[in-house]
Amino acid sequence: MFMEEPQTSKTQRKLNLKPVHEDDIARYLVENPAFFIRHPEVLDSVEIPHPMKGSISLVEAQQKRLKEQIRLLTTRMHDVNNIACHNANIFRTFFGLYNDLYQCGSVRELTELLNDTCRAYLFIPCTHLWINEERVADCQNPRDAEYLMDIGDFSAVCNDIMRREKVSLGKLTEHERKIIFSDDDLVFSRALVRMGEYGDLGILAFGHADANHYHENLDTFFIEQLADYIALLLPRFIRFRR
Repeated sequence: MFMEEPQTSKTQRKLNLKPVHEDDIARYLVENPAFFIRHPEVLDSVEIPHPMKGSISLVEAQQKRLKEQIRLLTTRMHDVNNIACHNANIFRTFFGLYNDLYQCGSVRELTELLNDTCRAYLFIPCTHLWINEERVADCQNPRDAEYLMDIGDFSAVCNDIMRREKVSLGKLTEHERKIIFSDDDLVFSRALVRMGEYGDLGILAFGHADANHYHENLDTFFIEQLADYIALLLPRFIRFRR
């Protein structure tokens, strides 16, 4: 004796019907936008759960989604405009700074000018220039010796802190503060740029009071260009070992 196959199963097999999934419905509606024109009553009858209102219509949901998209686009445009203005300010500041740096007669004078300019026009409270002591044969101005960093600290900065990269951005640690900055510097985030063709000439350091100012997604084009330019000026004040 055989059990009779249910009628619904026979019909489904006969018509070779496949289960309808949510993705199929979504794809159909996207590919057939005229569906709502042919069936306008669907727009009014479909209700979507809402955490505050209980439920809203499909049209209301679409309007809300469009408003949210407009808000996000407006925010992004505002962010892009702010970045563009910030970069323009950096460009104008550095463009004028290059000529002034060329007029400097010592590392001390160059560093003080760099520090004053960044603080006044870019609101960067602290800028340090460190030169790798191992590469230095002689300083024309004896006072420039205070900007030399011993090989142990320089190696620690390049290998441990910067991980042998040319540029490093991030929050300042207490260990970094002791080596690169000072206890009096109001610095909580830093940008470090190695100087020289092989990155062994020195380090240009920027410190900011905002712990989130320097982050890995920040563009570093301008500070890299500045570091390269300063590296070209240093042989005017310091005789380097080859």
